[in-house]
Parts: sequence; structure tokens; C-alpha cells
Amino acid sequence: MSFERTGKVPIVDVGPLFTSSMKDKVALAEQVDAICRSDGFFYVTNHGISPADLRAPFDAAERFFDLPLEKKMAVAMANTTCYSGYLPVMERINDPALKGNYHEAFQFFGENSVTQRPSASLGGGNLWPEDLDDFRQPLLRHYAQLNELGDALASVFELALRLQPGTLRSFFKVPLTFLRLLKYPSQEASASESGEIGIRPHTDNGAFTILQQDAVGGLQLINSDGSWLDVPPIEGTFVINLGEMMKRWSDGIYHATPHRVINRSGRERYSVPFFMLPDYDAMVIPLVKNPSEFHEPVMHNTLAKDEYLTCGEILTRTWSRIYPSA
Repeated sequence: MSFERTGKVPIVDVGPLFTSSMKDKVALAEQVDAICRSDGFFYVTNHGISPADLRAPFDAAERFFDLPLEKKMAVAMANTTCYSGYLPVMERINDPALKGNYHEAFQFFGENSVTQRPSASLGGGNLWPEDLDDFRQPLLRHYAQLNELGDALASVFELALRLQPGTLRSFFKVPLTFLRLLKYPSQEASASESGEIGIRPHTDNGAFTILQQDAVGGLQLINSDGSWLDVPPIEGTFVINLGEMMKRWSDGIYHATPHRVINRSGRERYSVPFFMLPDYDAMVIPLVKNPSEFHEPVMHNTLAKDEYLTCGEILTRTWSRIYPSA
């Protein structure tokens, strides 16, 4: 099985998720299944989150990234072991083979999960900036909304893969899911050649990602011929892309598609990805059997076919390479 692109990213109406019609849900699952076997990327509309709630994390991001550097560094991820907090632009990472990314970020986990992790290397509480009123609660509210949407989408993947209801959702009892605020400075057109890239080509670690973009653009996914396809912003939508763990659960039937960001707009770009990651001890092994061989681009965090690991083992290995830590 190889990567084949449709030429543009599909748009899926997920309204049937919130109805009682099983017929409509099955039809939705069949549509998603076809997309995940080829693209691994799609937009979702009719997701039930209001325009005001969609705007809230961007307001929070602008306020946080406008803080003086010393206030942001007070909650720097490099000072902790919990992988929460602030990442400066082009932060030095632990593996010199991986170039830094031309963005700054702030990320946090679910408030319950950070206190219940079984590993000290991923444990500890979230870091929140002081003296920034009305910041934490709107973000936690948005986290809860996206977590609910993510749970509903997981039920679609269960149907699509013909798994027993609740199979995937059982892996998300105390999940390592986190939300990230991202700000990309504007870049020159030659940025990709110079190595200064918003986010280097990669696949996501987790099950899937729910991404909201602003109007600037810059996200691209890889085509089967090695060229890059734009994933332009569409107002009111989320972009869904599959990660390494969904690829592994599906035995390669579904793709974890490499993607990158280059901001050549001449403006600052903001985005808000929500990474659906299962429980620390959730096993990431095939739940179905792929009848075909599959081939894929190998990235720095690609899961090998013969690896039998837990989510915590995968993330500890990957995050220790790409994130700073005390």
C-alpha cells in the first residue's frame, strides 16, 4: 500500500456524530475509512463548537506570546521534567541531528492526567504564567471541548476499522493528550532551503491530531511524488491528521502522513493543535490485520512494524530527543 493523494484535502461533515442515526454514523465511518486509507488528512465541519469558542485559544495565544520574554521563560519547559510550558523560537533540542523549529509554543495537558501519570519522567503539573488574567480557564474549557470531539471521532475510527465499540476509547481513560499554542514568525521564501522552517517534516506521535489554523496558512502535507500539497485554512473547520499510533493500531491500513509548516505570508501565523494521546500504559500494537504490505516515508519518530511498546515508552523515547527538559 502506498501514499496516494486526491490533489486536495477532503472535507467531511461530522454532524452525524451528534445524531442518533446509526445508518448516518456508518456512512460517515465509511467516508472516513476511505480517506484514511489514502490521505490521512481531512477537514471536519459541523463539529458543534461555536465561533466564539473557536476564537478563544487564539486570543489566549496572542496575549501569551506578547508577554516579555522573561515572563515566558519563567514557565519554560527546559526548567521542568513534565513537558509542559513554553518553548522559545529555535529552541535547542537534545538531539543535534534534528534542527530546531522556527516557532514558539506553549503547551499543557489535561489537569487530571498530569497528576496521575505512573512515570516521573512524564509526571508533574502544568506550568501556567502568572499575572495573565483570564488565560487558564478559557484554555481548559477549550481542551474539554476538543477532548469531547476527539472521543466522538475515536468512535468513528472504531466503526471504520470494524472494532468493538469502545475499543479505542478504552485507551483514553487518563490520557496524555495535550493542547499546544503555536506562533510562527514570517519567513523568507527560501526558508525551507536554509533550514529555518516553521515545523520540519514529521509525522505526529499520537492517535490523531485536531488542528485549528488561523487565516494565514503554511501547512503542507507530502504527496506520493515527494512534492508538497497545501492544506489551506478553511474558516470554522478543524484539520484532522492521523499519527503513528493510529497507523500502528490499524497495522498500516491507515497512514500517518508527513507534514510541515513554512510561513511565507509576511505575517505572523498562529495555530492550535490538540494531540490525542492515549494512557501512559496503553499498548500500541495492531488491533486488526492488514492483508497488504505497506510502505511509507520514514521520519525521526516513525514506529517500526515490529515494535511492541506502550504509549509512555514511545513518548519518553521521542520527547527526550525533541524537547528540552530539566
